[in-house]
Amino acid sequence: MYRQSALIVAGDAAYNDVHLYLAESSPEGRREWIAALDTIESLQPRAVIAGHQRAGRHDGPEIIQETRQYIRDFERIFDTTDTARELYHQVLSLHPDRINPGALWLSAVALRPLGA
Repeated sequence: MYRQSALIVAGDAAYNDVHLYLAESSPEGRREWIAALDTIESLQPRAVIAGHQRAGRHDGPEIIQETRQYIRDFERIFDTTDTARELYHQVLSLHPDRINPGALWLSAVALRPLGA
């Protein structure tokens, strides 16, 4: 049986070990983003090339789930915090090793008041 190999160039849909820029997203937009990730995953790719990635990190299909989990974590924390500082610190504590925490900070201050 022949199985086709898929290479997905995911652009901004999947991120590879980088904090996501969510400043321009709404809850509905984040749900649509997860749906797009589900569609990409359904293609059963062997490689996924992210538009934003840590140099040298493997371009495997696992980044689809990692991106999905980040969005879900952000959404859950967004729903339980009131300030940008709280949102930033709580997401950062779950994803401390991702690069470019500035994207997370910009997202937090765009979506929540700064706080004390």
